[in-house]
Amino acid sequence: MFVELTKRYDFLSCNVPPFIYPSHYIIPEDRNSAKGLFLNTRLYSTWISQESGRMKKNLENVYEAQIKAVREEIAALQSQQDENEREMVLKLAGGHMQHALLAMTGHQEKETGKSQRDITAHLKTEIMEMEEDLIRQTKINGIVLANCCVKTVEKSDKKMVQQHRLTGRCSFLDFQVEFELTDVQEDATLVRTITDLNIVMDSTEFKDFSKFVSGVEDKRDLLLFFRTIRRFSDRCEDRRRTFQHFQEKYPCVVSLPGGCRAEIMRIKSPKLAGCALTIYWSIEVTNEGSITPKIDLLTKMPEKVLEMDSRKVIENAPDSFQSLLRILGAEASIDTVIQSVAV
Repeated sequence: MFVELTKRYDFLSCNVPPFIYPSHYIIPEDRNSAKGLFLNTRLYSTWISQESGRMKKNLENVYEAQIKAVREEIAALQSQQDENEREMVLKLAGGHMQHALLAMTGHQEKETGKSQRDITAHLKTEIMEMEEDLIRQTKINGIVLANCCVKTVEKSDKKMVQQHRLTGRCSFLDFQVEFELTDVQEDATLVRTITDLNIVMDSTEFKDFSKFVSGVEDKRDLLLFFRTIRRFSDRCEDRRRTFQHFQEKYPCVVSLPGGCRAEIMRIKSPKLAGCALTIYWSIEVTNEGSITPKIDLLTKMPEKVLEMDSRKVIENAPDSFQSLLRILGAEASIDTVIQSVAV
């Protein structure tokens, strides 16, 4: 005979504390059967307790993982904020950005008595002065930077690694420089080194300069690159102006097959068919950044003209041209050669 659990809590005088089961659960009226059920209930309670412990531990692991992810996200956002602040400092030095932010929030006027209009006018003046200073520096070094990007890839108390990308031009030479800058704090000394350097530029027509760029990448000497590209572009500009000058001065005699920036200028006589001279003007660059213009005279004459040249004037023309270069310089020497053919 069975009795509903909800109506019986003494387990037949076994002094068993009451358990609350669903109303449809029943227990035997027999004492031994009740004791067995009591033992099973204790095992069930132990299992429930163990499962609750495991679930609690799993939840703790999940919470710890979430906390760790949030901390990493906070650190990444803090690093990004530091980078943004550093870029803002580069653009507006001397605390002007702070003043601007205070003015935008209305605190600047309360603290200094200056209105937002005064702060804006002052910032415009500062920006104009910085732009003028940038123009002066560009005229001095000849290098124009169009874009500058900085990305922090590693940061700690004693070490910081940043990736830089600079895009610009020097005269007609466009370049893009990517390098990795590592700052290491050693006691009171900050050691800064370039650990990786990659230079991209369209200089395939300048073989010597391409070799120089490869050597700079191997040595990671960024300063040597900027110093040399300025001198190299200046020598190329000298050659361009000289070639263009003679083409405009002697349009019927001088031609530039590759354009005024090329290395070749041809001189043809309007009266002597087949007689032509070629000025080959190259610019040599060593791995150390030394730049040396080299100008040669090449001759092309018909066989009959060579046979008639008993004094070997045409044969000795290249050596004679080198002597003129040492005495008169490039422009005057080339002018002398052109006049000898144009007459």
